[in-house]
Amino acid sequence: MSLETNRFEFGDFLLDVKENVLLRNGKPLSITPKAFQLLHLLVENHGHLIERDVLLNTVWADSFVEEGNLTFTIRLLRKALDDSKKNPRFIETVPKRGYRFVAEVRQNIQEVEVKQIIQENAYSEPLEKNFSAPPIFNKFLLPTVAVLIILIFAGFWFVRSKNIMADAPVLNTPFSSEKLSTNGKVLRVVISPDGKNMVYTNGGSHEKQSVWLRQLESSNNVEIIPPSDDTYYGLALSPDGNFLYFSRSPKTNLQQDIYRVSIFGGIPNKIIDNTEGWMSISPDGAKISFVRCPRQTEENCSLWIANAADGKNERKLASRPHPLRIGDNRISPDGRSIAFAVGQSENQANEFGLVKIDIETGAERELTTRKFFNIRYLTWLPDGGSLLLTASQIPNKIYRIWQVSANTGEVQLLTKDSESYSALSLDTAARHLISTEVRQDFKLSLWQTKNSFAAPQVLADATNITFAPNGKIIFTSWITGNDEIWSINTDGSGRHQLTNDAADDRAPIVSADNNFIFFASNRTGEAHVWRMNADGSNQTQITRQEGGYPLFVTPDGKWLYYHHAINRTLWRVSTAGGDAQVVFNKTGFRFAVSPDGSQAALPEKQGAENILEIISLADGQTVKTFKLADQSARLIEVKWSPDGKNLAYILADNKFEHNFLWFQPLNAKTPRQIAALGDEVLAASSFALAPDGKSFAVAQGRWLHDAVLLRGLK
Repeated sequence: MSLETNRFEFGDFLLDVKENVLLRNGKPLSITPKAFQLLHLLVENHGHLIERDVLLNTVWADSFVEEGNLTFTIRLLRKALDDSKKNPRFIETVPKRGYRFVAEVRQNIQEVEVKQIIQENAYSEPLEKNFSAPPIFNKFLLPTVAVLIILIFAGFWFVRSKNIMADAPVLNTPFSSEKLSTNGKVLRVVISPDGKNMVYTNGGSHEKQSVWLRQLESSNNVEIIPPSDDTYYGLALSPDGNFLYFSRSPKTNLQQDIYRVSIFGGIPNKIIDNTEGWMSISPDGAKISFVRCPRQTEENCSLWIANAADGKNERKLASRPHPLRIGDNRISPDGRSIAFAVGQSENQANEFGLVKIDIETGAERELTTRKFFNIRYLTWLPDGGSLLLTASQIPNKIYRIWQVSANTGEVQLLTKDSESYSALSLDTAARHLISTEVRQDFKLSLWQTKNSFAAPQVLADATNITFAPNGKIIFTSWITGNDEIWSINTDGSGRHQLTNDAADDRAPIVSADNNFIFFASNRTGEAHVWRMNADGSNQTQITRQEGGYPLFVTPDGKWLYYHHAINRTLWRVSTAGGDAQVVFNKTGFRFAVSPDGSQAALPEKQGAENILEIISLADGQTVKTFKLADQSARLIEVKWSPDGKNLAYILADNKFEHNFLWFQPLNAKTPRQIAALGDEVLAASSFALAPDGKSFAVAQGRWLHDAVLLRGLK
């Protein structure tokens, strides 16, 4: 007989080394393999101090890690054991030295049969010297057995390889979805390569954000990076799961930089400057691909690659001119190429595609001819034969999960539920898929101009809003599953749906005589201006070549001014339809046309100052300029008051935490604050003044993001 210590008991716990399980009162607890090894080492040497270096060199002997790995794993163990650092029952910290297991340990010694030991060593010991096989056995049977063994093993490895590489389990398992968060504040998420953990950000867009690790089996959550005023845009994990990469920026500065930090905590190191949120780590962990968007005419966005450890040896692989942009990118499983999303969504058309580029040669190949409205995230399946995407395809704006064959370009829709998915992260074995479900929660509220401190009246779910001259509110709502135009009275009564189309109808404005509503629709495949009667009848397309978003109808009802969808210049077209004309050939982030149609206001930069510039539409010359009330704030909306005496604009402070409405009298230099609108996000075209000036409407809210675990997509 031989003796082995396979079980250790302490408190309510049992550590079974043979079965690799930690039990509490007979129930298994979920801890990571490294945590189990560390606990085994501490328990086995209970009562003795073990130096930090010894723990690191023993538990992490197969890899180079930082001391933060040890600290983090000790924290996980304490959480699993219900232990306290200040008053330890099990694991004591000896400052600057190491750790000691202080609880009483009862060892369970088991006998191991000598026969078992002999069997385990039989493969390495020579056969008995006196064994002699008959000649007939040596001549025929041995070769036959050898061939059979080879065939069996070849078949085994073929099946195993086929199951692992070609048949991604997540594609062959019935659809299963498990919510991992419900607070709507998980904007970024990535699953660990082994599928046991997820790393995610926690905090809304206007809140302090932190980074956490969650064990999927036990639901234990551990903070990796504490809350700060930074905004996180992208996450990635190294192939060994030991390092986290993330892009973030301070709320006061929109420049995003990429950082690298141990998954076990520590101080993040900035490795790459001036990037976007999309990044990918190569299968060997040596390279990182990322995106930069200088937003220049000839180079709007570009794809880069660099060393993953320190960001050195940057090399540009591809670029695209305005208005094309490069989005998510993923290095292929063989490390030789990168798949990336590229296109534009400015005109609400399906013009986003998928391209593969060879890292060494720079040669590009379109992976599929199918186009999408937008591609948010993508990931390779382990065999490199296809990719999964979260993408939307007009006329359906919901982001679903798709599969694209990298060999044939064939596209298959995988999810058909009502959820809209964003993030996409797959474990190495393709058994678990992490995504985020996204939904919008924006409300139309009515405020009183002279009593803005009073609580506003909430009227409907809405985004784009405008007032009709008769006082009705015309707005866009997504409650049907896509953007439609609605009308409502200011007291909340008389809600009426005006459009009902599979495409998106948005950005409504109303003619001075109340007879017509003009709006943008992508029902033809791209954004164009349409006209309908006030009751929603007789919907007619009025722009054909150069489309965009309506801004203003002249008092005589003859001309409609609109914002060009692609180049953001100011155009006009006859309200009866026909050829469009350029009015002001300069890109403007926002335009507001005066009530008489003679002037337009737009935000500009004048030296170091942020200003509102008023131009004459007859000759494009500057008429007046006004300094914005807060030079560090960002302009969200600008409108002309119905009487033409004021410019009304909304500013968000440099952290997007507070929104304020200001009035700038045209006959004075100093603006006056009208209302504090809180910290909620303002939707596009989300502000309108009532015709009598006594009230105004705002559409505010937030996007809700929650993590979801998908175990099957079949």
